Amino acid sequence: MRPLKALAWLMLPLVLGLVLAMPGRAIEIEFNGGPVRREILAFYDSQREATPQTTRIHQFAEMPLNWLGFHLTYVDVNGPLPAHETLSKYRGIVSWFIEPISTADRYVTWLDEATKVGVKLVVFSDAAPGVTPGFEPVSARVYRRLGLVSTADHISLTHKVKLTVDTSDIVGFERPLDKVPPDFRVLTMADNNTTAHVTAHLAGRLGSKPAVLIATGPGGGYVSDEYSIVFDANTDRVRWTLNPFLFLKLALAKERMPIPDVTTLSGRRMYFSHIDGDGWNNVSQIDGYRQAQTLSADVIRKDAIEPFPDLPVTVGTIAGDLIPELGGNPAGRDAARKLFALPQVEIGSHTYTHPFQWSFYDSYSRATEEALIDKVRAPELPAIERARRLLLSATGQSLPLNVPGRYIAGSSDLPRTYLKDPFDLTREVAGSLAFAESLGPAGKKAKLFQWSGDCLPFEGAIRATRLAGVANINGGDSRLDANFPSVFYVPPISKPVGQERQIYSANSNENTYTNDWTGPYYGFSMLGDTIRNTELPRRLKPFNLYYHMYSGERQSALAALVQNLKLARQSSLTPVATSHYAAIANDFFTTNLTQLDATSWSIQSRGELQTVRFDDADNLIVDALASKGVLGFTRHASGAIYVSLDPAVESAIVTLKPHTANQIDPLPPTAPGAQLISARWWFRDYQVDGCGFNVTAQGFGAGEMLWQTAPARKFTLTAERDGQILTTMPIAADATGVLQLSIKADAIAPVRLRFACNE
Repeated sequence: MRPLKALAWLMLPLVLGLVLAMPGRAIEIEFNGGPVRREILAFYDSQREATPQTTRIHQFAEMPLNWLGFHLTYVDVNGPLPAHETLSKYRGIVSWFIEPISTADRYVTWLDEATKVGVKLVVFSDAAPGVTPGFEPVSARVYRRLGLVSTADHISLTHKVKLTVDTSDIVGFERPLDKVPPDFRVLTMADNNTTAHVTAHLAGRLGSKPAVLIATGPGGGYVSDEYSIVFDANTDRVRWTLNPFLFLKLALAKERMPIPDVTTLSGRRMYFSHIDGDGWNNVSQIDGYRQAQTLSADVIRKDAIEPFPDLPVTVGTIAGDLIPELGGNPAGRDAARKLFALPQVEIGSHTYTHPFQWSFYDSYSRATEEALIDKVRAPELPAIERARRLLLSATGQSLPLNVPGRYIAGSSDLPRTYLKDPFDLTREVAGSLAFAESLGPAGKKAKLFQWSGDCLPFEGAIRATRLAGVANINGGDSRLDANFPSVFYVPPISKPVGQERQIYSANSNENTYTNDWTGPYYGFSMLGDTIRNTELPRRLKPFNLYYHMYSGERQSALAALVQNLKLARQSSLTPVATSHYAAIANDFFTTNLTQLDATSWSIQSRGELQTVRFDDADNLIVDALASKGVLGFTRHASGAIYVSLDPAVESAIVTLKPHTANQIDPLPPTAPGAQLISARWWFRDYQVDGCGFNVTAQGFGAGEMLWQTAPARKFTLTAERDGQILTTMPIAADATGVLQLSIKADAIAPVRLRFACNE
């Protein structure tokens, strides 16, 4: 059975509970005041799970925690444990231990002190498996603070057990509970403050108190082993029986708070795209291109990039592909120059020598690498391929590139593709970025490093990208479709690697859809399922179109890619460069929230992150007059509202107020300016100008946008850049105050929009 995953949270004691009265419904907004604690301590056992990224917590629970606004600090129970006086900065503790831990007595003693001072605890399976008999009373105290009484009983024969589900939405999330439930340890209720969501009854064995299988309360939450996820050996797939979003919210996040959001910008779902350079020099097999010996990189440019100037894409070169001294072909440089000259293309690097196994280079030995080179011989080319190459050479045509040889790997049996020179981390990162920049127009910088191979970089490699001043991305392979039917396959925002952070791609690439590029080559057409399933019932990820240059080799692969591009063009999105998304994702972890009163929060240190989300907000809107640095908000089908913030305002303040309708109120006739509902572009430096307003905009494609202003208010819109007027047009809001427009001006470089009010 695949390992389960863990999770736990911490919440501060409530100081004040206020109720906003709304027609037909009361919404409780609990007020803690002061800093909103978003950090969770995640405990794991390195003797069972070697690194944080291999833990059940990371694999299962971190994504729902991120979605709820929290980020994790991982702690190995075998190492030093946090000083108790530092715990006030954490919202809670999460653990998911299913095997005994050798330090259980020490850990449960620490946990006893932590929960004694009010730290919330969420336990998946067992709080501290492996405690010796002398420490069982300590363990019992920990469970008592969860509102539970631990016993020595364990029910193994469950065919006569009857389950009672008191909270229907908390189970049956992706599959129902089994008719014959799994075995369970017997915990019973200690007090009425805890809510037992699922209980088990067995006549003659459990007495009058049922066993508690899932519970939440003031102390946190508990889920019995085997009642959270199920692994189906027949399909080799995992599914949740527990609703992790609801469970974690009840255990840790019952009070309302603004949730820093990495999926949305200007009220629309974000779109970004990036291409890894693999297959750059491969000759396309597509009719019309094959005869001309067209490189796959040129096919991608002609069919998937140039026809879509409104959709930005980051292109990452592998320097070795284009350097003849390493075994590449300089002819591919022309393809790079043509790509990087396009305004919608961002320059990226997909490494210098294309490592397959990053851990090999953490403690690198050239002698060991040479020994591997001697051991792993490149396969000899088939006779028919040798004959084809002779014919191409005789007729003056280009030979296929990247031919396996002693210093060019033919597979991932060797730790990198280009092995001629010793590995050099500085060259691999900073050198590859400089090489990519040299192929672009003057002044156009490389802004992204795209991990290669196993996408498991070591800490020093990630640090090198940060010191080079670029964002990093790749790994994760998010999917949510018929073949991967669980949010388990949707990873968190990132993973910690020592003191550094690797940002995951938001979606998987065509390699996973084509069985490692063995077919079916049209498999990438399934991406649309993941895009739809991560939009509703909750928006989990942006729309990320991630692929390789070898998609230009096959007609069906190219058709699937173009289909996905057309889907993006038809969707309501805010396209951004991939480095922009990676910066937003990274700044999720630095954003600070402070609750000012029951309905107001300050948002600071947010960097590129300019959206916060409020869930369960059907009867709430943003109070524009009481807020600061808020451009506006939009409402999602899930009932959440996404609030757009102004990057020019360092400390934004969001204030909510009750509302009876599901739209933004028209501004009063005397109120100046407008509120942003949604847009394809993004904005900063909003300034009121009389009854009109000015704002700086940037984006790709036409400037589609919706603003809310006073009913029937009229404007003259002027778009200008560096003193040059790009367009001028009259516009007017409708009778409800909605101002809808589309600006044709190019805004890849920022433009200033002036909405002069004609009143």
